[in-house]
Amino acid sequence: LSKICGENLILVHGGGSFGHIASKKYGLPGKINETTLRGCSIVKNDMALLNNHIISIMVENGMNGIGFSPYHLWNGSEVDYKPVVKSFELGQIPVIYGDAYIDRDEIKIRSGDDIMVDLARIFKPESAIFFSDVDGVFDRDPKKYKDAKLIRRFKNESISFAGIENDVTGGMMKKFHSMMECREMGVKTYLINGQYPERIGDLEGEKFVGTEFV
Repeated sequence: LSKICGENLILVHGGGSFGHIASKKYGLPGKINETTLRGCSIVKNDMALLNNHIISIMVENGMNGIGFSPYHLWNGSEVDYKPVVKSFELGQIPVIYGDAYIDRDEIKIRSGDDIMVDLARIFKPESAIFFSDVDGVFDRDPKKYKDAKLIRRFKNESISFAGIENDVTGGMMKKFHSMMECREMGVKTYLINGQYPERIGDLEGEKFVGTEFV
């Protein structure tokens, strides 16, 4: 990754099976009670383990990754990204992850897609690259319809999220709207298949496989 993007990057990851299963089981997001507090502890522990695993791989490969959770960045009214900005300016690679956090009488979840929009607004990066388990944006669910067509350059084509299974943070529809927000801020925005990370190296090339938001 560093060979393709250099050190001038910020990573954001979600929870997948590490966070969503426990969140559903314990009713997160939701009002603070005995069940949701238990869920918050489990989700935070699981997400920290995932983040530590990712950073360990980075450190082993010579990358100075440093983890951040919305739980510790929440100041009571918003996520305070000043520590992230400072880390980035020092030359570290911030690795921020979706996580549970406490807001007054509720336990909420700040998703990785929400964080991507926040960072696009703060840093105005050259590119925002989203990953999924499909090749990009399709006109309909490619996991259910074999004739679904990949939209390589998305403007305002008609697509449907009907029948797509969502997770506790909104699933593919949420990701789509987050990508649109990044694009509207003037950031080059892409969706590619995370199982083929080497595709990052051909974002604007003829062999690019994915969706560019234009």
